[in-house]
Amino acid sequence: AVPAELQFVLDADTERRRRGQAPRVSFLGRGPADPEHQLSGTLELPRQHGRACVTPTFQLHEGIRDKLRPIVVTLTYGIRGAGEARQVRGAALPPLPPAL
Repeated sequence: AVPAELQFVLDADTERRRRGQAPRVSFLGRGPADPEHQLSGTLELPRQHGRACVTPTFQLHEGIRDKLRPIVVTLTYGIRGAGEARQVRGAALPPLPPAL
């Protein structure tokens, strides 16, 4: 069996940014295409019921005045490659991808 891969995006200070304000944090170790308030990546799930972890770190910007409101972090994820296989008429069904 091929291990499933999850694509994920962590997005920090989402409530504040919805109000048009600048984020108060920056993720460390983010990719060059990620904005400072986001961290994206891929996580391989080794087997059913197996566990895999990512430990993201972000730092608070200097000079922040709003220290009372929580820093909301939103996680979005999906299975990498899900929905890409198309069936050719008359061909056997491809293996089914996992479902979330």
